[in-house]
Amino acid sequence: MALRRPAAPRVRPDRPGAPAPAAARAVLVTSAASAPEPVAVVPVGPARPTPPRRTLLLAGAAAAAVVGAVSAGVVLPRVLGPASNPFSDVADGDAGLEAMLWADDTGVLPAAGGAFSPDAVVTRGEVAAALHRFAGTPAVPLEDVPVLIVDLGEDPEQASALLWLHGRGALWGDAELKVHPEDPATREGASGMLAALLRPALAGIGAVWPSGGADGSGGAEGRDLPAGLSQDAAWLTSAGMAPDGSTHWQGEQSVTRAELAAVLHRADGVIADALD
Repeated sequence: MALRRPAAPRVRPDRPGAPAPAAARAVLVTSAASAPEPVAVVPVGPARPTPPRRTLLLAGAAAAAVVGAVSAGVVLPRVLGPASNPFSDVADGDAGLEAMLWADDTGVLPAAGGAFSPDAVVTRGEVAAALHRFAGTPAVPLEDVPVLIVDLGEDPEQASALLWLHGRGALWGDAELKVHPEDPATREGASGMLAALLRPALAGIGAVWPSGGADGSGGAEGRDLPAGLSQDAAWLTSAGMAPDGSTHWQGEQSVTRAELAAVLHRADGVIADALD
């Protein structure tokens, strides 16, 4: 008659004689005379992705949060070759091509269908969305935030951008709590959003430029600013963010996608230089 071996007894993990956990068995225990001291195996988790450049500039609650995050994950400029211009509606020698490539590569102002549409006028909502992406798209809990703007629209990305800018003091509603996101963005309105968003963050790391004032007095590095500039436009020009040939970054003239890409590209460079 064959004898069946009894099953091994089950011992609770907290009782003497219980088998060691798998992690503990990873170390081979030997005598001190025959082998070196055992070395514990420490599991290494997956590396965290480096936050993209500009993440952030402004995502944190304090302006000083710009330090470190903007200098990480640098987007290298694309080296242009004979067939490297991906935009069907931008000439290879266009002066703004580098800024448009940067805006598309970083996702701040992406192209669509192989076309950048440089002359298309941007709306106030599109400027807000571009600035939100420029800042690393900080999360905005739409369900938990009180509705302080009545014309946010149906696009959750744009609604988040509008509320985020409002919370940063860079976008204000009118007497009816409307911000008019579908209206064309003017240079005056865009410069106001840019200056209100970037000036406090840069000042928090010690990067300060004189605005020149309404009388056009000298700005940064002794630069003479044109008379009559608004304070926001003067600050953008003084800081070197206004594109070349666009010192009058004010007034009711509409902003194009190429112009918005140029000023944000310059702002990205100013931020990088301020952190060096």
